[in-house]
Amino acid sequence: MIKALVNGSWETFEEDQLQPGTNIFGFGTGLYETFRTREHQPIFLSQHLDRLFSSSESIDLKPYFQREEIETMIEQVIKEFPDPDQRTRILLVPEKVIIYTMPLDLDLKMYDGVSVMTIPAQRKDPHIKTTNYHVCLDAYQIAKDNNCFDAILIDENDQVFEGSRSNIFWVRGNDLYTRETDVLPGITRQMIIMNSPYPIYYDKLSLLDLDGLVEVFLTNSGSGIIPVVKVNNSQIGLGRPGPITRDLLDLYATWMYNES
Repeated sequence: MIKALVNGSWETFEEDQLQPGTNIFGFGTGLYETFRTREHQPIFLSQHLDRLFSSSESIDLKPYFQREEIETMIEQVIKEFPDPDQRTRILLVPEKVIIYTMPLDLDLKMYDGVSVMTIPAQRKDPHIKTTNYHVCLDAYQIAKDNNCFDAILIDENDQVFEGSRSNIFWVRGNDLYTRETDVLPGITRQMIIMNSPYPIYYDKLSLLDLDGLVEVFLTNSGSGIIPVVKVNNSQIGLGRPGPITRDLLDLYATWMYNES
């Protein structure tokens, strides 16, 4: 069971009732944001709230509370939870703001490199984090059942878009690439775009192109930067994180430390 703050009052739910995309998700269509904490301090909270409020305007979903009130509720939820490093979620649904948190529980082995698999699927509204999450949740479950960290969503033409819960970057030479459109504008993705010492270019990637890449990594707000060493049955590079990915991992840790 999970204890969640609903419009400022505590309520208890089964985990699947709060997970967008499940058959028993207990609320109407809305938005969500997930971020991590470090030593009870939220990481990149301002950016997450900016995206939440911008997305709410785009779908005409008026938040039930002012931004400052939501920030106060977030602080209350985080401080009352014993674990200092948490995965915290905000659900913005009609007439409700729901905030809950769980232990971050990162498996540090992921930073040695993960396997992913491609799955034909696309999100309907990739530019926002909507609770209409069935496509991504189903894709992620398939990947998880196949011992993969994430599912990479591709279209009928084998064009690569994003992970079910991540953005994707790839390296050519000393340059970084990521898709510009039809993907979620992820917060970690944006931090890399804004702060990377390596040039970043927008491009498209096909499934066939993946075989020739020497470095690929994913980004999300909980795990940060995740090196990819295998896609389907193909090894990426030497099968371990490449030098640019390793450098960005160190830089991201610094950005996160400065934030908290």
